[in-house]
Amino acid sequence: MSGFLQNTAPAVCQRHPEANAGWRCDNCQAALCPDCVATRRAISTEYLSCELCQGRVLPILVHRSRIPLAVRLRDVWRYPFTQNGLIVLTSLSVMLALCRWLAAETFLLLKWLPALFGIGFFWSAFFHVIRSTARGEKELDAPEFTDLYGDCVAPALRGILGTSLLWLPGLLYLFFIKDWGAQKEVNQLLETPEFYISGAMPQLDWSQALTDPILWLLVLAGAAYLPMVLLAAAAGHNLVKMLNPVAVIGNALRLGRDFTVTLGALAVLAVALVVARLVAAGILWLGMPVLSALAAELVTCFVPFMMARVLGLVLYNRGDVLEYGDASDYLEPVLGVVQPRAEPPPFRGPLAAPEPDPTVVPVPIGETLAALAQAVEARDTGKALSLYPELKEPRFLKQVDAAHHLFVGQAAVAQGQYELAVQALESAADVAPDGPAASRALVLLARVYAERLKEPERAESIYRYVVHRYPNTDASRFAQTHLSPTS
Repeated sequence: MSGFLQNTAPAVCQRHPEANAGWRCDNCQAALCPDCVATRRAISTEYLSCELCQGRVLPILVHRSRIPLAVRLRDVWRYPFTQNGLIVLTSLSVMLALCRWLAAETFLLLKWLPALFGIGFFWSAFFHVIRSTARGEKELDAPEFTDLYGDCVAPALRGILGTSLLWLPGLLYLFFIKDWGAQKEVNQLLETPEFYISGAMPQLDWSQALTDPILWLLVLAGAAYLPMVLLAAAAGHNLVKMLNPVAVIGNALRLGRDFTVTLGALAVLAVALVVARLVAAGILWLGMPVLSALAAELVTCFVPFMMARVLGLVLYNRGDVLEYGDASDYLEPVLGVVQPRAEPPPFRGPLAAPEPDPTVVPVPIGETLAALAQAVEARDTGKALSLYPELKEPRFLKQVDAAHHLFVGQAAVAQGQYELAVQALESAADVAPDGPAASRALVLLARVYAERLKEPERAESIYRYVVHRYPNTDASRFAQTHLSPTS
């Protein structure tokens, strides 16, 4: 995102000192409010101009963290309780209940398979919530399960390794330092044939272990360490970086107060999770076929998804500290979604000649339009490229079929005529914005800006438009892969 970075107190408009400025002129350096910035349009390209000197205007940018994390966390509890959220959580609960039932009914040596799928579904959804929140999405949507390893196995392994910090240190302490007397029960269990069918766990005496203060210190230390590990996992860091205490503690120190706020929010939610599990146990005790299992899973899913939302907001606010995305992704306009309100200044040059009647097409242009259509149908790129520049006026370009504009744009790219390609591809999207050629033309246009004209910011804005204008299409999915994680 290009613009002027503001690290000091809010700037005020040069013409209206009572109004906050949201833009600065690149020519005269004036700070401008919405009433002093005009929107201009050239074909399909919109740009902003200064009311004082008509120079180029850029937004004043500030870091997202100007809004404290504690303020952003106030609405976390609402996140799962939307229509989309309830649908997603219900669907996930069905899958988790099915996996839990299969794990209970399957032979011991095969129990790991449905258990792994259940764990994978949960952690895939958990990390999806973190990443979608980090991109600024407001509502919970369904994660895509298209790759068995990437969308199920890998999240399960990351989740298991991350949460092992809660129980593994304490377990090692009990067995190897405290010499906890559980080995006898475990050996008896392994000698029981029924164990290999049912997989039932032994009844252990936890009274001595639960009164050990060192064990509780280990558990609390793991709980404090866990959020940073899960953030690293969601950010896509490798396992070594995830579990590296130097990196994890360093990230926590860089977050500073936000880390403390995160721990406090997660501690409150942990208490809520205990309550939810007690409620789920009561629902299971009712013994209603199928319904009890589904309801119990649903009740226990709400709190983890609020926890994921908390971690996602940490990435959204301070992800640059954790090396998630580019630093520029965390800058946003100081006035937010406020748009310029000024009308573009009137043309002050000599009076222009009256425009011809747009309904009357001169014969040569009519012949050119027909010849262009024939050249496109014949796939004659040379003739199409020679005829197209003759259609200079928008009223003539609008009479060309969108598919023909796209053909010319593709041919111009192949011939290295990038200015012509931009004009043709923009026209393809303008002529029929809801047609099949529009999204393809815009994706190719973005690639021309990014790969040929070296204007990545323009390309990113087009990709972002494609994602929002043409959701659930191949063009949208392609565009999404070319956007930064936090766009």
